Amino acid sequence: MPEETNRSTWTYRFEKRLFDKHEKTKNHFTKAIAVTEKGQKTLVLPRLEDTISDDALWLRIQGVWWLAKENMPIHKFNSYLKLQLARQNQPPPKSYKNDKSAWEIMTIIGSYFRRLLKDRIHKSPFYGIMVDETTDNSTTQRLIIYIKFLDVDIDGGFFQCVEYLDLVSPLSGQAVDITVVS
Repeated sequence: MPEETNRSTWTYRFEKRLFDKHEKTKNHFTKAIAVTEKGQKTLVLPRLEDTISDDALWLRIQGVWWLAKENMPIHKFNSYLKLQLARQNQPPPKSYKNDKSAWEIMTIIGSYFRRLLKDRIHKSPFYGIMVDETTDNSTTQRLIIYIKFLDVDIDGGFFQCVEYLDLVSPLSGQAVDITVVS
């Protein structure tokens, strides 16, 4: 960080007793209240819990999962969602029905599965990273990265497991550029 950003703007040292005293005053609670200008009203949006039922939310998550699992285009999300809601005699979707919502749900699902994989790898006494090179039709060099580890079965025993991690495009074929992704 630049030197000028490291300078403290505090003129007094922190004293807990003064902080506790301020916390109990009315001034503490009114400092963060937004003030609207004359003629303006505060926009009050409905909460997500009030607009989408648990079943409708779960249907969106299942829809995105199904599209990804079946290698279907994500822009089919809206029509798939309408179909599934109609089958359940629910009204057509008013929110969280576009491609952007589907990608956000997909990101959340991906993060969840990545965390599950990380937990499985942490339980393994050994693991190894494997890399395989391929070239696509445009002659772009690609590296597929896998991880091989020992997973734990129901009985507590270990078995060998190989999971896909990533597909990267290195800057060149040299070893130093494998870690730098373009």
